[in-house]
Amino acid sequence: MEQRYALLLSTFLALPATEAQTYCAPTFDLGCSLWYNQSIILGDIDWVMSGDCADADHSSLSATVDAGGTLPMSVTSGNWTGCAVWVDFDQSGDFDDTENLYYAYVGGDPGYTYEFDITIPAGTAPDSYRLRVVAPWGSDGFLTTNTNGYGACGAYQYGNYDDFTLVVAGSDAIEETDATRLSAGPNPTSGAITVTSEPNNPIERVVLRDVNGRPVQHFIPTTPTTNAQLDLATLPAGLYLAQGYLASGTRTLRLVKE
Repeated sequence: MEQRYALLLSTFLALPATEAQTYCAPTFDLGCSLWYNQSIILGDIDWVMSGDCADADHSSLSATVDAGGTLPMSVTSGNWTGCAVWVDFDQSGDFDDTENLYYAYVGGDPGYTYEFDITIPAGTAPDSYRLRVVAPWGSDGFLTTNTNGYGACGAYQYGNYDDFTLVVAGSDAIEETDATRLSAGPNPTSGAITVTSEPNNPIERVVLRDVNGRPVQHFIPTTPTTNAQLDLATLPAGLYLAQGYLASGTRTLRLVKE
């Protein structure tokens, strides 16, 4: 535990001052009256909107995660608004499409709660990063087909955004043993692949993610199993991450789709 706190302390001491970075900002020409993030829960962040829905800078609030790690996130947004999440991993002051970790539109009146996981790409350098949550009216905030606007710095009609700090503290990977081992085959694959855990360590679910951490497929067994079946046939060729939630903890595998 002392080692863990020492790592976090050294990470914070090495961080540049976030105030020195200038970030692009989306615009909402018709305001955020009913269309805004009402509350956001992520790690140590438990934020509820109060006051001005146009007040976007909450970077004093932070959540900590290891590189390659996953955090559950809950966003309640307002009247018929979607949810989109970006992290400025390259610290360029804007948010590329590849830095989008989640987008969805369901919507509801007076609001809707989006519950999902965000996964930090393996190899992300320990540092502090700007995390942005956009609440766009009538859209998911990411796809270019949205008529109300799209993008972390786009031009919208209605909605709002809120910024926080995500601290990546490095990896505290557990030592792999026979009891915790997870394997997959055939790998590489052009289609079906089986993710296998050890006996007496059943798979509770598997989330298949692209290299940006975005979930593209889920496996949830109806009964305990040590074999999870995934089918990558319809996915583009490239690298994927299979995140296995086991009785003993979480393990991650690299899969290659040919």
